[in-house]
Amino acid sequence: MTSDVPSAWIQKMNVRRPMRFRDDTIMVKPRWFIPDHYHVQYAGNIGFMSIGAGYCVRNRYEPTLFYGLLNHTLGNSLATVHTVSLKNSFILTRKPIWGHLSPKAGVSVNWGYTNNTFNELPPHYPNKYYFQNKIHVAPFWGIEWQQALNNSHLKAMGLYIEFSTLDAYLLEFIRTRYVGFNDIWNMAVGISFYIH
Repeated sequence: MTSDVPSAWIQKMNVRRPMRFRDDTIMVKPRWFIPDHYHVQYAGNIGFMSIGAGYCVRNRYEPTLFYGLLNHTLGNSLATVHTVSLKNSFILTRKPIWGHLSPKAGVSVNWGYTNNTFNELPPHYPNKYYFQNKIHVAPFWGIEWQQALNNSHLKAMGLYIEFSTLDAYLLEFIRTRYVGFNDIWNMAVGISFYIH
């Protein structure tokens, strides 16, 4: 099977450029595997501090992989907790409000590792009393303020605030009267870097 693709195009993919194939023109993005955005986040059920990198899909969906850490230095915790989170964020408006504000919501899947996390209840715990604590689903909502930049590498920077909870907290809110709706939310603040 023959191809009209020039053989030299693989060597020259350091800039975005149009390519013509017969009657069609496509834009080739160099290094497509490099993330579109990076985040540094404080709190938010992913650790005391976390960093993440992800992609923007069709300008509405932003899957981002985070790594978070909580320990004695970061959070004054007696236990060290490592968290890996796949954060699935959806932009709720087609255009930013007032040109800069983007409301977002979504759900994260968090995997935590420490000396007292477990997938199944140990036998010494009462049946159905405790919730497994290694994997959590964490719904969230928030808003991000973005500022476009005239920079060759950075397209924009953003500051965001989010409120998130965990499936275990939601369960306790639903099944008991001791946990109020305002008690289950955790606030996070973060900085975003969007690259070309």
